[in-house]
Amino acid sequence: MRNLSIAAFLFAITIVHIGCSGKKTDLGEYYFEKGDYENAVKEYNKVLAIKPRSIEIIYNRGRAYEELGEESKAIADFESVLYLEPDHIQAHLSRGNICYKNKDFENAFFQFNEVVKKFPQSSEGLMFRGKASFKLGDTGEALQDYNDAIRVNPQNGRAYYYRGALNVYSKRRKSACKDFRKAEELGVEEAEAAIKKYCK
Repeated sequence: MRNLSIAAFLFAITIVHIGCSGKKTDLGEYYFEKGDYENAVKEYNKVLAIKPRSIEIIYNRGRAYEELGEESKAIADFESVLYLEPDHIQAHLSRGNICYKNKDFENAFFQFNEVVKKFPQSSEGLMFRGKASFKLGDTGEALQDYNDAIRVNPQNGRAYYYRGALNVYSKRRKSACKDFRKAEELGVEEAEAAIKKYCK
C-alpha cells in the first residue's frame, strides 16, 4: 500500500512538472510555424492565464494576431510588451511594420527610430527607418540609413534591395543594379525581378 502511495505521489509530481515545463509554449510555436494562427493564439492564451506577464508569449500572440489580420489586437500586445520591457527591439519593429503597412509612415518612423536610438547597431532598425524616411520624402536620410544598415551587417540582403530601389528612384541605375545583384546573391527573391526590369 505504501509503495502504491509513493507511486501515485511520483506520478502527480510528474504531471505537475509537465504542466509547468513550457510545453504549451512549444505547442503555440508549433501551431505558429504551421501557419495555424488561431490555435497558436489559443495555446498562448492558455499560457498567459498562468503567466500573464510573460513577455515572450504576449509578443508571440501579437505576431499570431498580426498574421490573422487582427491588427488592433496585435498592436495591443506589442504595446503591452513595450510597457513591460521598453527596450524590446522586436516589439518596436513589429509595431512599426504595422504602421508602415497601413501607410502611417510618421508613426512607423517613430517606432523604428526608437530602435535605432536604443540600439544604434541594429541593421534591421536602420533599414526600416530608411524605408519610413523614404516614404516621408527624405531620400538623403533613407540612403544614409541603408548605407549604415549594410555597414553594420553586410549580409542584410534587404538593405541592398531597398537601397537599389532608392537608386532607381534617384536615377542611379548602375548603382541600383549592383545593389539588386548583391541582394539576389544574399537570397532576396524580389531582386531577380528588379534585375530583369532595370538591368538589361
